[in-house]
Amino acid sequence: MTAPGPKSDAFAALLGIDVQRRGAGHTVATLTTDDRHANPHGTVHGAVFYAVAGAALAAAANDDEHSGIVTSVLVEYLRPAAIGDVLLAEVSRGVSTEREDIFIGTVRRGDQGDVLAWVRARGTRRSRQN
Repeated sequence: MTAPGPKSDAFAALLGIDVQRRGAGHTVATLTTDDRHANPHGTVHGAVFYAVAGAALAAAANDDEHSGIVTSVLVEYLRPAAIGDVLLAEVSRGVSTEREDIFIGTVRRGDQGDVLAWVRARGTRRSRQN
């Protein structure tokens, strides 16, 4: 019997976040911001940064072999994003132990743009066979 692979992220899809797998434990998530993403200051709300980073993290933690449960996330906000910016979160597995993965990444303004936030996360890994 074949174990089920990773499921699509319905929440990311609802928000309009596109997630692309770039390899094992390496993903990129993008979102083009608009007026719905504004905070009271007229810049992109911090929760939007978190959502884009979270979609990338979830995809990086899950694959055909493992089901990862993200247990902690730290987003360090460095710069604001303007409405209309494309947020690009790129996350890679940095370190693995027997049962956990540590992920590191960034949220940028577009593909080659300024780093807007640092992302670090930890996830518990379990086999999809169980």
